[in-house]
Amino acid sequence: MRQIKYLFHYKKFGMLRYLSHLETMKMIDRLLRRTGIELKQTEGFHQRTKISFAQAVPTGIIDLAGLFVVTTFEEIGKEYLKRANRLSPQGLEIVKIERKDEKFKLSKFIEGYEFKLVFLKKPIELPFNVEKKNGIWIAKVYRPFNSSVPKNGEYDQFLTIRNKAILGGAN
Repeated sequence: MRQIKYLFHYKKFGMLRYLSHLETMKMIDRLLRRTGIELKQTEGFHQRTKISFAQAVPTGIIDLAGLFVVTTFEEIGKEYLKRANRLSPQGLEIVKIERKDEKFKLSKFIEGYEFKLVFLKKPIELPFNVEKKNGIWIAKVYRPFNSSVPKNGEYDQFLTIRNKAILGGAN
């Protein structure tokens, strides 16, 4: 059978931001199986869907730049995206699906992430710039792939958002 690799871009927000990375992986696996598309499975006695996720974020962080790769045995089109979003729980949205070649590695594709830190009062002495917008202060922080993620409250921020994946590595 012909195998086709796809890169999924997703958002996790609302109450789902309190799911751990493992719980998020299980939720997405169940969602993909509910859509009815045939997915590649691992080998062995206890087969599981073969999914590769990007770097995990700590529990409580809003993720607007989630990525995972899955291999299927059939084409995925725009109708699949609509069906998956209809079946997904509130707080999970698949934004985009891109077809990739069979040698694609997610870890080599991501250079880093942009995070937004939201403060309710003006922070003092931070190692990055902070801008005031509509009564709150927002700082943008870049972190290279597989480096530490700014945890909730690390800089006394109110909220942490993984805002954007910086892509551009080898496809």
